[in-house]
Amino acid sequence: MSIEICIINPYASAISNEKLKLCAQKILNKNSSIFISDKNFQEDYYDLHRETINVSKLLNAVETNNSSDAFIVISFEDIGVDTIRKVTTKPIIGLGEATFYTANMIANKFSIITNLSQSHEALKNNLIKYDMEHKCVSMNSIEVPVLDMDTMSKSNLNKLDNEIQRTISENDPEAIIITSPGILNLSKNLSNKFNIPIIEGVTAATALIENFVKLDIQIKKFSTKPSRNFGVPI
Repeated sequence: MSIEICIINPYASAISNEKLKLCAQKILNKNSSIFISDKNFQEDYYDLHRETINVSKLLNAVETNNSSDAFIVISFEDIGVDTIRKVTTKPIIGLGEATFYTANMIANKFSIITNLSQSHEALKNNLIKYDMEHKCVSMNSIEVPVLDMDTMSKSNLNKLDNEIQRTISENDPEAIIITSPGILNLSKNLSNKFNIPIIEGVTAATALIENFVKLDIQIKKFSTKPSRNFGVPI
């Protein structure tokens, strides 16, 4: 079965797009493929407000795509996912939702390490919406912009290492979600180093969404206008 999964990256750069594509392809079936647009590169990370008001761009990316079987939105805040589900029957998932459900299946309690603390409010609201706030024992940030993680500098890696160690010591989670997208190789190394499952969003979302397509699970559509009943003519 040939499946095409479209990755929508709101804060794309040439480096991040390539990293996301390679990360997703490593766990896909050999007959499946990844499509990711090389347009709309950004010079910096969208803040939550700007990302929210630009949902129309995400909608357009889905509505104009006739070839892909499913969509992944590269947003740990799951920006636009609920809205996009109203315009397509195809499966769509955000990174936050994917990692939360993955962690929920393998751990009784988990921690989240984000790039920036400005995302915490949105993530906490989503945890409540997904009924998982009681399983998240901590949420902290390394305060490194998403695009800066593309370079994986030594100082950034040290920040991440130190935060993982502190999280394990203080909160004793059974799994850790890291919100830096596309760090498959790094997450595997960190899992081995700290002897704890490290969940990365792109692989979690890709694994889930590919299986949704295989199961032929589609989003149910509802009528946008109620039927009008004028009664029985006299």
